[in-house]
Amino acid sequence: MKFATIGHLDYEKRIEQIPKEWIQKSLIISPEFNFKETQGHFIVLKLTAKQMMTLERAKIRRKILEAARFAYDKLNVELIQLGALTTSVTDGGVWLAEQKEYAGLVNHGDSYTAATTAQAVIKSMNFFKKIPSDQTLAIVGAYGVIGEALSKILVPKFSYSFLIGRREQKLKELESNLKGDFKTTIELETAKYADVVVTATNHPTALLKSEQLKKNAIVIDVSQPPNVSQEICQIRPDICRMDGGYVDVPGRIQLPGMPVGKIFACIAEVIMQSIENERMNHVGSIDLEHLKKTERWADMYGYKLNELTNFGRVIQIF
Repeated sequence: MKFATIGHLDYEKRIEQIPKEWIQKSLIISPEFNFKETQGHFIVLKLTAKQMMTLERAKIRRKILEAARFAYDKLNVELIQLGALTTSVTDGGVWLAEQKEYAGLVNHGDSYTAATTAQAVIKSMNFFKKIPSDQTLAIVGAYGVIGEALSKILVPKFSYSFLIGRREQKLKELESNLKGDFKTTIELETAKYADVVVTATNHPTALLKSEQLKKNAIVIDVSQPPNVSQEICQIRPDICRMDGGYVDVPGRIQLPGMPVGKIFACIAEVIMQSIENERMNHVGSIDLEHLKKTERWADMYGYKLNELTNFGRVIQIF
C-alpha cells in the first residue's frame, strides 16, 4: 500500500526551498517517490511551527483531515504518517484515526523515532567512554509520545534522571509507569544538572538556553523544530549536540530538508509498515513491543543509525 507523510513548514521562508511545482493552493504536495518496494508522497501544510501551536486547534485539525482525505481520495494513499507538530495537535494521531471522514490508516512514526533516539544516546555514551549508570539524564518533554517511551527505556539505565514537562498531572501519571531513580519536575532549569539531555518537546522554537546546559553536556535533540539552536552550539563548543531521529536510508537518496542518504526515523517507520502491508493504526502512547518490531523491520530493510549529525552535518565521532 502507498503512504504519505503530512507535515508543516518549520519557518515561513522554508517554502522558498521547495520546488515550485509542488506548491498548490492549499497544500504542498510532492510527486510520488519510490522506495524499493513501496511508493509515497510528502504533503506539507502551509503553516509554520508557530502557527501550528498558536492557531485554533479545531481549524488546524480540519486542515490535517482535509490533507489526509486528499491523499486517500486523489493519490490512492492508504497510510498516513503524521510529522512533527501534526502529531501533537491530533493527540498523538488518535483524533485523526477516529474521524469517520477518513477511511485510511494512521501512524505517527514515533516508535522508530524513540528507538533510534535511544540508540543514539547509547552510541554517544560509548564514544565518550561513559557508563550510563554513572551519568545523570534529563528528558525534556518526558510525558509526550516520544518522551514517555524514552523515559521507560532510558531511566533504568542511568544513575539518576530528571523528567521535565509543563504539566504536573501528566508527570504524576508518568511516574507510575517507570522504574529507576528519578525526579519529575516542571522546572526546565534542572536540565543544567544532567550529563545527557534528550529533548522531545512540541515547542515551536528553540527552548533550551546556554545557561540551562551543563559543561560538556551531550544533547540528543529529537524535537522538530529543534530545541537547541545553532547559536548555542557556536557559543558553547563544549556541548555535543546531535540530531535525534535521523537514520541512514538504503541508497543515497536526497529528500528536501534532509541530509543526503538520511531520512527521519518516523518516515522510515511508515515506509516499512507500507512494505509490510501491516493494516494497523499506531497512534497515541508507544507500544514498546511495536517499537521493538520497528527495529526488526529496520534490520530487514536496511535502515540504520550509522553516522550522527548536528543540524544535518555529520559528526565524525564513530
